[in-house]
Amino acid sequence: MSGITVTLREAFAFMAWRRNPSRDPRFRHQTAEQAMADAERLAKERPGSTYIVLQEIARVTAADSNSVPAAQASAAGGAGRRLSPLPSGSKGGA
Repeated sequence: MSGITVTLREAFAFMAWRRNPSRDPRFRHQTAEQAMADAERLAKERPGSTYIVLQEIARVTAADSNSVPAAQASAAGGAGRRLSPLPSGSKGGA
């Protein structure tokens, strides 16, 4: 299993998920009850949608030997500053 990492979880995260292949779950809950409440809330917001409450039991990652780490650019004005996106068609100039 060269290049494969399997991490078994001792503390599980619970997630509410709507079946949509183009979008992964974004929020993690500490309990099944919290995930159920979130799934119910989301289902009420989107009638007709089905939400599935998942429990993470492991993460599996394959190392990409061809990848090159992305450069980390310093943010203007100090580390951690969030910059607004440039307008559409902008070349980044003044």
